[in-house]
Amino acid sequence: MISATDKSLAALTSAALVGAAALAGGCYGPTPAHPKTAAWYATLRKPSFTPPGPVFGAAWTVLDGLLWYSGYPLLSRRSKPGSGVAATLWGLTVLGVGGFSWVLFGRKRLDAAMGVNAGMVATSLGLVGTSARVDSRAALAAAPLALWISFAFLLQEEVWRRNR
Repeated sequence: MISATDKSLAALTSAALVGAAALAGGCYGPTPAHPKTAAWYATLRKPSFTPPGPVFGAAWTVLDGLLWYSGYPLLSRRSKPGSGVAATLWGLTVLGVGGFSWVLFGRKRLDAAMGVNAGMVATSLGLVGTSARVDSRAALAAAPLALWISFAFLLQEEVWRRNR
């Protein structure tokens, strides 16, 4: 049985890590708070299927919440078989969420951002698959993130190709 303390610690850890990743990503994004980055991003040639800016903000708000929710059961069920692998993939996905914005918008590296995004596709899909054996709710919560990151990879590849 999982104690209330373990559950609370898992919830707080998940929230802190996802919050830190979101904060890190927000430090570099092409928002009004970062006009030079916004101007650079506006000059990039993007495909017609690029969502408008507000869609990214709304999507990531939901996805960050789902990422927190998927991490909570994985971190609280440490003794369940497969939980270590699922929690590691969750952590790598969270790291990618924070790192992608730094690489793309902070360093303005389209090629390296595509590499980070490819890694996130692998970790997020692995997260869904491995967490299904630990907690089906975690897998369901992680699935929209894996789909979004897979879409983002297609988008990132197209932006990279058009702007090399």
